[in-house]
Formats: sequence, C-alpha cells, structure tokens
Amino acid sequence: MNLDELKSTWKAYDEKMNAGQKLSEQLIFLMIKDRSEGTLAKMERKLLRASILMTAVIAFFSAAIIGNAFDYTHWYFYIPAGMYILLAVVALTVAVKNYRQLNRVNLSRRNLHDSLKTVLNWHEKAEATLSRIWLLCMLSGFLFAVSMVARKWESYSITKISLFLGFQALLILLLYAVARWIFTVFEDKIGKELREHMQELEQLETAV
Repeated sequence: MNLDELKSTWKAYDEKMNAGQKLSEQLIFLMIKDRSEGTLAKMERKLLRASILMTAVIAFFSAAIIGNAFDYTHWYFYIPAGMYILLAVVALTVAVKNYRQLNRVNLSRRNLHDSLKTVLNWHEKAEATLSRIWLLCMLSGFLFAVSMVARKWESYSITKISLFLGFQALLILLLYAVARWIFTVFEDKIGKELREHMQELEQLETAV
C-alpha cells in the first residue's frame, strides 16, 4: 500500500469514526429529549389533577354559600368559605397558567437546555405558591370549624366551646408541622428529574 492509498484509507476511517460519534451523540440527545417529554407529561397530569380539585372546591363552597347549606345567620360566618374559594381560585389560576405554558414548550436540540431551565423555574414558583396556599387552607379549615360552632354558640357551654376550639387549633398545628416535614423530607421528584436532564445535556455538550 503506497502513501496515497494509506492516506485515503485513514481519511475514510476517520470519517466513519466521526459519523459514528455524531450518531451516538444524536441517540443520547434523543434519549434525553424523550425522558424530558415524559417529565413534562407528569407535570401536566399533576397540574390537571390540581385544576380539577380546585374547581371542585370552588363549586362546593359556592353552592354552600348560595344555598346556605350550613344554616349561617350572619354574613361573617361565610368568611372561611370565602377564603377557601379565594385560595382555590388563586391555585387554579397558577395551575392553568403553568399548564398552558407547558403546552407551548418546544423541545429541540437548539433550545432543550434553555427550555428545561425555563420549565424548572415555572415549576419551582408554582410549587412554592401552591404549598403556601395549602398551608393557608389549613387556617381556613380552623376558621370554618369556628364558624360551625358560632352559628349555635348559645347551645354550647364555655367548656365545650373551649375544648372544641383547642382541639381544632392543636389539630391545625399538628397538620402544619406534618406539612412542613413533608415539604422538607420528601424531595421534589419532578424538579429533580428536570435538573438531571439539564446536567446530562451539559455533560453531552462538554463531550462534543
């Protein structure tokens, strides 16, 4: 084999190696893209469930207020139910907004990392807002229990009222502590998956 043939053979081999490397990189990217789409699908399902739940809360308390289902005699007894509706409306707005934003996300090689970063930012803000709403709902639950007792205040003794309110306050504090523990101990799986996909993309870009 002369020098020209050797150079030609080496060039052909080098081109095959480059083509194989590019194919491998493309396959890795497609795998990351597929997993990213799966994570976004999980987010959409979670937001859809939250939207359905909040819609049910709004419908229930709206019907209860309109029909006076709890036999309230004064307007201020409706405040806890109104708080539930307001919190549910805020939560529903956040869920619908994020759901629509996710539907507009376009995952391509050129913008996949930036898209995932943007989605992660949306997700973290939504989770922070919804967690605060959940905690405020517990306060509304306590006030709701108070309103149920207050409508027939005269039929209960001071001792019974004190015990009931004390138990409700203790229950709310316990639920609050459990909620804080859950938010601290259990990691955000969707957020974790998004960060992992971004890290894999960064490693892929570094290797190129």
